[in-house]
Amino acid sequence: METHYEVLNISENASYELIKARFQQLILQHHPDKRKSLQDDTRAHRILQAWEILRDPQRRKQYDSELSARKAAVMNGEVDLDDMEYDENAQTFRLQCRCSGTYVITEDELEQGIDTICCDNCSLQIHVLYDIVEEES
Repeated sequence: METHYEVLNISENASYELIKARFQQLILQHHPDKRKSLQDDTRAHRILQAWEILRDPQRRKQYDSELSARKAAVMNGEVDLDDMEYDENAQTFRLQCRCSGTYVITEDELEQGIDTICCDNCSLQIHVLYDIVEEES
């Protein structure tokens, strides 16, 4: 999966000014109203997602920590979101780990592009597979 830095084609230590400049440049190029073809209609959405995370210092710091953990961690596997149990009240998806711990991911985390989660009892991680569904207005 492409990182937010890769989406904007910048390094992980890019300044806020560079992030903002790349966002503005790319969103103009890939905005649905500016494109002549309908081939990659998710590109503008990915650019906006990257900007939302990287422009906010706290969210960027959290994202960087998760990115580092993802690079260093051992993946237990990939799990389809449909295979996880949904808790409507908490708006979370859960799956039991082989150690009897639990993997938990919230709807908010998924909307932010976070798709790697740790077990709450051991060091294993899973990558959650899901499709982004655009709501019609």
